Amino acid sequence: MRFNSFFKQCSEKEVFKMLSIYVVSAWVILQVLSVTWQPLGLPHKSVAFLIVVLLLCFPLYIFLLWRFRLAPNKKTETELDEKEEKKNAAFKKMYFSSLGIITSLCVIGVFLIINKNFSQENNEILPKIIKSDKIAVLRFGNNTGDPQYDIVSKMASDWIIHGITENHVAQVITQDLIDEYKTILKGKKIEEDETTIIKEYLKPSKIISGNFYLQNGNLLFQGMLIDGKTNKTNISFKPTECAADNPLQCIEDLNESITGYFITEDKKGLMLQETPPKYEAYKYLLEAKYSNENQEYINLLDKAIAADSTYFEPKVLRVAHYYNQKEYKKADSLLKLIKPDSYSNKRQLNLLNMYEALLKGDNRNVYKSILKEYEIAPFDLITNKTAMVVALQFVNRPEDVEAIYKTVNMDSMSLQNCAYCVQRIYVKAFADIELGKYPTAIQNIEMAQKEDETKSLNKPLAIAYVRGNKTEALNQFWRKIEITSTPAETQDLYLQTGKEFLLKNDKTKASEFFNKIINAAKGTLDPKMLSDALFYEEEYTKAEKVLKEIHIKNPDDIEVLAKLAICNFKLGNLSEAEKDRKSIETLRGDYQYGSVDYALSQYYAATDNQPALYKHLLKAAANGHTYTWQFYKNDPQFLKYNTSKEFKEVMDFWK
Repeated sequence: MRFNSFFKQCSEKEVFKMLSIYVVSAWVILQVLSVTWQPLGLPHKSVAFLIVVLLLCFPLYIFLLWRFRLAPNKKTETELDEKEEKKNAAFKKMYFSSLGIITSLCVIGVFLIINKNFSQENNEILPKIIKSDKIAVLRFGNNTGDPQYDIVSKMASDWIIHGITENHVAQVITQDLIDEYKTILKGKKIEEDETTIIKEYLKPSKIISGNFYLQNGNLLFQGMLIDGKTNKTNISFKPTECAADNPLQCIEDLNESITGYFITEDKKGLMLQETPPKYEAYKYLLEAKYSNENQEYINLLDKAIAADSTYFEPKVLRVAHYYNQKEYKKADSLLKLIKPDSYSNKRQLNLLNMYEALLKGDNRNVYKSILKEYEIAPFDLITNKTAMVVALQFVNRPEDVEAIYKTVNMDSMSLQNCAYCVQRIYVKAFADIELGKYPTAIQNIEMAQKEDETKSLNKPLAIAYVRGNKTEALNQFWRKIEITSTPAETQDLYLQTGKEFLLKNDKTKASEFFNKIINAAKGTLDPKMLSDALFYEEEYTKAEKVLKEIHIKNPDDIEVLAKLAICNFKLGNLSEAEKDRKSIETLRGDYQYGSVDYALSQYYAATDNQPALYKHLLKAAANGHTYTWQFYKNDPQFLKYNTSKEFKEVMDFWK
C-alpha cells in the first residue's frame, strides 16, 4: 500500500483525530504540572517523569486504538470479498509498521530523558548553569543597625538590576533567584549557604555586592564587583554619600558608576582614565561624537561633564572644540582647569601636553603627542582624523597621511551618518593633491559623493580637477555646482579655482573665474569675496576701495590690511603702504600662530624684498602657521618664490 492511500484510510477511519486528542490532552497536562509542581510540593523532576509516562503510553494508545476501533471483527471479515481482505491486510501491515517506528522513537526519547534526569551519575538536586557572562546582584548589607533601612537593601539591588537590564549590559541573576535555590535546597535537607549556591549552582561571571551605613547623619554606600570564579575584587566603586531620607540619590549614583563600568569594560584600551565614567556621562559623550552640529556637540559635552565631574575625555574634547572654532583663549583657560587623575597616567599627561603644544604653536611636539595617542587608539575615528590633520597641516608631512588613513577600513561605514569619515576623506584628498596624486584624490572624492553629496568635498575636487588638467570633468563639475550650490558657495569655489589657474600661470583662465565674482549681482556678493577677486585680477584701484571699506569696519583683520598695503604699493601710494605695513606690526598678540608674519611676508613678496620675505615666512612657520590648501606654495602671491631653496626650508621647518 502506498503512503497516500494509507493516510487517506487513516483519515477516513478518524485515526488522526484520535491521535490529536491524545497529543493535545498530554500537552495540557504538562502545562498544568509545570506551573503547579512547586506549590503542590512535588519533586522538581515531576515534569520529566510525566513526559516519560506520556511517551511510553503513546504506542500503547495507538495499539489500543487498533484493537478496539480499527480491527474488523470475524463476522465482518467473512462478509468481505478477496479484494477488500487484501486491502485491509495491507492497511494493517502499514499501521503496525508505523507503530513500530513510533515505539522506537518513544523508547529512544525515554532513554535520553532518564539518562539526563534520573541516572545515578546525574544526582544533582538543582541544575547547574554553565559558566556564563551573567551577573549576580546581591542585596546590599544594612550596616546601620536600624531595621527601618532594610527596605533600602532591596531598593539598591533592584535599582542596579534595572540599570543593567535597561541598558542591555548583561543578563542578571537576582537575589530572588538565589533565595529560591536556598528554599529548594532546604526542602531537600541539604545545607547550602548563599556563597556556595552562587559558586556551585549559578556560576555568574561577576558578582555585585555592597553595604551601606550611617555616617554623620548621612547614608554612605559602598559597592564592589567580584570575579565569580576567583572571588577576587575586580573594582571597588567610589563611595557615594547622601541624606538619610534620600537613599535613592546614593543608589542612582552607584548605579551610574556600575553601568558605566560594564559599558566601557571592553574599551579599557581606549579609556582615558583609571576609573570608569558614570553611564549617563558616557552616553552623553557618545551622542556628542555622533553629532554634526556645533552647538549640540558642545552642549552634550557640557552635560557629560556635569553628569560626571571626574570624566576626563569630554573635558579635552571641549578644549579641542574651542581650538577648532579659533576661540583659543577659551580653549586655553579650559585646558588649565583640567587636572590628570594622577601624574602616573601617561596617556592623560600626553594629551594635556599635546593641547598645550597646540596652543603654543609648537607643531613638532603636537605631532609627537598625537602619534603616541594614535599608537594607543589607531581605530578611533577622532584620534585617527586628528593624526591625519596634524601630519598634513601642522608639520607638512602629506606622505604620512595615507598609512594613517588606511588603518581604518571605510568599506562598511555610512558617510551620511559619519561626519568624521567625511573629514578623513577630505584630509586624505588634500594629502594626495600635495603629493601630486590627482587621479587618486578625484576617484576617492567622486566615490564618496556618490554616497553622500557633501559639499565640503567640492573644494578639493575642484583643485584636483585643475591641477590634474581634467578640463571636461571641471566643466561638468561647474554645470552641477551652478545649479545646486548657493551664491556664496559658488563664489568661494570660483575664487579658489581662479587662484589654482594663477598657480598654473594661466591668467586668462583665472580671469574667467574672478570676473564671475566681480560681475555677480549686487546683494549676492560678500565684500571680502569681491575684494579678493579684484585683488587677484590685479584691479588694484577697485580692490583698494573695497578693502578700505572693509578695514574701517574691521580694523583688526590682518589679511585685509595686508592686501590693502599691497594695493597701495602697486598703485604707488608708498607712504600709505608703509603706514599699512606698520599697522600690521601693531596687531601682534597671543594665539595668532604666525598670522602677522605671514601677512608681512605677503607684503614683502609683492615688493620683491626677498630677505624680509623669507625671514617673516620662516617666523610664521615657527610660530605655528598651518600648511593648509591656501597657504605657502598654494598661495599665488608666492608663485615667483615657491621653488627656491629658502622657500623649501620654510616648507620643511617641522620635518
